[in-house]
Order: sequence, then C-alpha cells, then structure tokens
Amino acid sequence: MTDSSEPKSASVTAIDNESARSETESYDPQLERSLVRKYDLYIVPVYMITYMISFIDRVNVGNANVAGLATELHLQGSEYNVGVSIFYATYVLFEIPLTILLKMVGPSRMIMIGWSLVTTFSGFLRNYSGFVVCRLLLGVCESAFFPSLNLYVSMFWKREEIAKRAILLMVSMSLAGAFGGLLAYALTQLNGVGGYSGWRWLFFIEGLISFVFGVASYWLFPDSPETAYFLTPEERRLGKERLRAQGNYDEFSWTDVKAALTSPICWLSSAIQIAACTQVYSMSTFLPNIVNGLGHTGLETQYLTIPIYITGVFGALAAGYLADRYQARAPILLTFSLTVVAGYAVLLGTHNPAANYFACFLIVVTSYVYPGLNLTWLSGNTAPHYKRATAIAMNQTIGNLGGVIAGQIYLAREAPYYRTGHAPHGTEPII
Repeated sequence: MTDSSEPKSASVTAIDNESARSETESYDPQLERSLVRKYDLYIVPVYMITYMISFIDRVNVGNANVAGLATELHLQGSEYNVGVSIFYATYVLFEIPLTILLKMVGPSRMIMIGWSLVTTFSGFLRNYSGFVVCRLLLGVCESAFFPSLNLYVSMFWKREEIAKRAILLMVSMSLAGAFGGLLAYALTQLNGVGGYSGWRWLFFIEGLISFVFGVASYWLFPDSPETAYFLTPEERRLGKERLRAQGNYDEFSWTDVKAALTSPICWLSSAIQIAACTQVYSMSTFLPNIVNGLGHTGLETQYLTIPIYITGVFGALAAGYLADRYQARAPILLTFSLTVVAGYAVLLGTHNPAANYFACFLIVVTSYVYPGLNLTWLSGNTAPHYKRATAIAMNQTIGNLGGVIAGQIYLAREAPYYRTGHAPHGTEPII
C-alpha cells in the first residue's frame, strides 16, 4: 500500500532515502555488527526488565485476589471483574496521544514513577471505590508504555532485525507471569507483618521495585542512536544512517497520522490484535484463579503458575527466531496458534485437574506469540516514523479493548471451569 503525500515531498524523501542507503552501504559490515551487538547488550535487557515490571504491576491483581483482596475489600458480584476491566478504559483512551508525545519528548522520559506510586498506594485500599480509582489511574500511567517500547525497537534496529527484538517484549510478559507468581508466593507470606495482609505487601514491595527502576530508566534509555552513551562517534553516525531510509528522522506530520488511521492494513492488524489480546489478558489475569480452582491453596497456586509462564518464554523465543530467520509471520502465527486451540479444548472438554493443569501449559507456551508477531509485522511494514507511531498506538488502543472483554467473561459464579471465558478462545487464534 502506498502512502498519500505531496509529490514534491515524496520525491525529496526518495532522494534522501537513496542517499542514506548509499552512505550506509559504504560502512564496514564489521562496524555494523559491532553496533547491533551493542544495542543487544545495552538496550535489550533494559526494555525487557522495564516491561516485565510494568506487566507485573498490571496483572498482580490476580495474585492479590487469590491472596484475599476481594474478601478484605468486601467486593460483591461482578465488582472484581469491573475493577479488572476498568483499567483498560483509561489505558485505551490515552494510548495514541501519549505514544505520539513520547516520540516528541524522547524515550528516556518513559518514567515509571507514576504507576509505581499507584501500585504502592494500592496496598492501602479499603473499599471498592478506591479499587476502581487505582485501576483507572494505573491505566493512564501505563497507557503508552507497551506501544512506545515497540516503537522504540524500530528506532534502533532495521526492519529485518526487529522481530527477534520485539518478540522479547512478549518474553518479558511471560517472565512477568513467572516472576509475578514467585514474588506473590514470597510476599504474601508476609501476611500479618506490620498489621498488613499479604496481598497489601505484594503491592507495597512491587511498587517500590518499580519506583527504583523508574528513576534509573531516565539514564538507561537513550533517545536515539546519536545520544546512545555506549556508542563511538562512528557508530552513532552509522546508527542514524541505517534508519534514515525507514523515515525515522522525518518531521512530525498530521498527514502521516491520517495515513495510519485510514490504512486498511492498520485496521486489519488491529482486528487481529483485539482477538489476541482478549486471550492473552484472560490468561494473564485469571490464570491464578484457574489454577486455584483445581483444588490448590492460595500459596500453592502462586508457585504452580510459575512453570506455566516459563514455557511461554521458550515459545516466544522460538517464534522470534523463526520469524527473523525466514522473514515470515503468517505461517508461524497459524502454526503456533494450534496449541492454544488444543489447550482450550481440553479445558472445555474435561474437569480432570491434571489434564486442566497441562492444558494451561499448552495455552501459555504460544499465547504471547501472535500478539507479538502481529505487532512486529505492522511495525516493520509501516513508514515513515510518525505513521508507524500512530499505527502501533492505534493497534494497541483497539487491541487492548480485549482487556475489557477479558475482565467480563471470566465470571466468578462459573468458577472453577469458566466456560463463558474459555469458549471464545478456542477459535480466536485461528481467526
């Protein structure tokens, strides 16, 4: 699909891009390999840890609920589900404007202090109203973070390099589930310390961790190759020229924003994303409840979720490698979705606890693949930069409506089998 723009600006851009291409090709390949290695060494661990912390703070409400949040806050009926879903109201509303703003002010401004404070003060909740307010504020603070990190990857790596790096965000999501379960297991055993329940300590400590790393992130995230503290001057020049042809250095233009909002490709990707996110957020938020319903205690539930999430790490890594190795997305998406379908078929077809626990492994091992690769496909095929920024934010805005849906279809009265929640997920991956 071609972008609509003024003829003069298109020709100028084409000349600039061709010039950038020629200049890049004159560099020593060894220098480029050194540059990419440094990106992988200095940037990848930072954005992986940052997103892992972000996702833990978002979904730890599931672990807190198993540890007694709903009981202590006297939540009735669907109030817990509303609290889970309402996070996405503000998350979706602020996603596009804040993602575009981030590009203007620089990625180093991705300060985590806002949501770290919300997480910490969630430990002082006393009633349903406070629960809702905290979830709304958390949605505002985290709204631009995930799409901005996906955009951030495209600000350093070339199109053919981004799949493995972007899929690592999905690895972070799976690791967040594993470490979240581990932290929940440890922190909820502080139950009664200082007069606070274990689930309150969960929010206190995880919020503190986010705060400390949030302050550090101001210095850890370079805004562009030219400002990367770990590169030599020659590497900085190469880093810039490698990406000029992708439109990364174009000025902001409302034409680019409009091009993304009217692109059929962007709408198709967004439709795929809402199906993917509904399934992923369902499992991420309600896995502790599902495992708890198999007959385990609250503490057992916390550590039994850990190995399930670890399998998701290996699935996401395999998909990212294959996507970059073969420069293919759709065949990998379709193939990997089959285990998700099989897992939900088992959950719906039998009430055997061992079989249901195994089904959770089948689901999670590839759950994080298709939202990640779908977004990677969109990012790698959308240019210039502000069109890409808008496309990614739009994709996530629509996709994250899946979080609203997920929070409403896992009904407490259907525990532990959640037929209404599981049923749609058997076909969503294939669609």
